[in-house]
Formats: sequence, C-alpha cells, structure tokens
Amino acid sequence: MSKTGKFLSKNEETEIQQELADIHPFSQVKPKKKKKYLIWALVVSTVVIYSAIGFLIFKENSKEHKVEAKNEKNQITLPEKSQQPQKVEKPVSIKPVNLEINLTGLEKTVYSSIENIEIPGLSFYKKPEKKVSRYNYYLLKAREAELKGKYIDAINFYKKAWNTSKKDPEILYRIALLHYKIGHYKGVEKYAKQLLKINKKHQKALLLLAKAYEKRGNLKKAKLILEEAYFLYPENKDILENLGRLYEKENALIVAKDIYKILADMGYLEGKLGLARIYEKLNDKKSALKIYRQIYSDPNIPENLRSKIENKIISLE
Repeated sequence: MSKTGKFLSKNEETEIQQELADIHPFSQVKPKKKKKYLIWALVVSTVVIYSAIGFLIFKENSKEHKVEAKNEKNQITLPEKSQQPQKVEKPVSIKPVNLEINLTGLEKTVYSSIENIEIPGLSFYKKPEKKVSRYNYYLLKAREAELKGKYIDAINFYKKAWNTSKKDPEILYRIALLHYKIGHYKGVEKYAKQLLKINKKHQKALLLLAKAYEKRGNLKKAKLILEEAYFLYPENKDILENLGRLYEKENALIVAKDIYKILADMGYLEGKLGLARIYEKLNDKKSALKIYRQIYSDPNIPENLRSKIENKIISLE
C-alpha cells in the first residue's frame, strides 16, 4: 500500500472513533488497562498471603526448636557401648553356705513380745503443755522453805510472789506471820496493816497485829485492836484469851475476870485457868480451889498440866 493509502485509511479510522465517541462518552476507555490492574492486585494479594503463612510456620518451628534444646539440656548423655571401656570379669568361685535355721520355739517368743507391746491411744487434739508461772513457782518455793523452817527464804519468796501477782492477799498474812516467828515485829506491823487495808475484818491479821504491839510494849494499841476484833468476833477463843490476858497484865482484874468467865462458860480450858488465877489474885482462894479441882478431875488434860494443878491445890488447901 502506498503512503497516501495508509494515510487515508488512518484518517478513516480516526473519524470512525470520533463518531463512536460522540455516541457514548466511555467508548474511548480501553479494556486492556483494566486487565492489567486486576492482574497486579492478584499478584500482590498472593504474595501477602504466602508471606503470612511462611511467617507463622517459621514461628512454630522456632518454638519447637527451643523445647527440644531444653529437653536436651535436662537429659544425661550416656556414652555409647562402643565408647565404654570393657572390663574383663574374673570368674568368682562361690562356696556353698549352710542356710539351715532352727525356728523351733520362735512362734511363742514372737507372740509374747507382741502381747507385751503397749500401743498408746491416738488423740487428734493437742494437749496443752503445763507451764508453771512465775507466781506459782515463787509460791511453791516459799511453802517448801516454810516447811523446812527457813523462814527468811520463805519471806523472800512470798514477797516475790506478791509482787508478781496481788491476787491473793493471804500472802501478806503469811509474810506477817513469819516476821512474828523470827521476832521482827516491825515487819509484822507493816504487812498486817497492808492486809487490813484490803480487808478490815481479817480476823487473824487483827490478832497478829495486836500481839506485835504487845511484844513491842505498846499495850494500849494492842488492847484497842483486840477490842475492835472482839466487837467483830465476840465468840472467838483467841481474841477473848488475849484480851483477858492484856487486862490481867494491866491489873484490871474485874474486867479480866468477866472476859475469862465468858471463855470458861464456852467450855474452854484457857478460860477456867484464867478465872482461877484472877480469883487467886483477888484473894478468893475458895473460888480458885473449886475451879482447880474441876480442872484436875478432867481426864483429858495433859499430865504436865495435871501436876501443876495438883501443886496449886496443895498450896491453896
């Protein structure tokens, strides 16, 4: 074809395309470009998917390798049989041994030993341990020392017990009484007064304090305490006897006679003896002799007292 023919054919094609463009606006878009975009999208998506799958497979394999490495560390590698040195075993000669055992009488001994076994009873409760407190320890040591006649040691332990716990005021009475036994009358006054502050009506403390005042020569205070004790305990033998003796010492014989009369009417021997002495001092020998004969006729009096009463009867007759 000539150049003019080619030129004319091209012009015809362009004219036809322009006519088609006038008919539809999208007629100029070429379908080949759309196919290219679709192909590229498919390629990219396949690459992304396969790369993700490969990453996941790689991650799983790395975990398995780590677990295998830990297991290999924990395992103890033993040398193969070929590497171990072979020992040449020497033949051992075994001598025959007599294994015969005489079991006669064994059953009886086993049964007897089983019967003698004592099995302690089971308990699911834990028993509390008995612990001696300091207070109980001092109190125990004080009583032991008092029984042995070691009064000073007993006083010290009683004081420690009282300082540890002041729950039992009777400890103060024991301290006061032991002071009286060793002749320390100031100590008697101190601890008897402490006890009377706690209990004003403590009978034994009142009597002990009165005796301590009497030993120190303070008869007036002793008499006041005994009169207060007599008001609280009018039928107490020891209070009546000590009060009558104080009045007798002060030569208040009439008052002493009345007190001894009360004691004698209650059936106490101390009241009869005191009343007989007062009658002697009042020169009423007949009344004194009568009382001494009554006492002498009592079969229950001790022999040493009987001999003294006998001498009194002879002197008064």
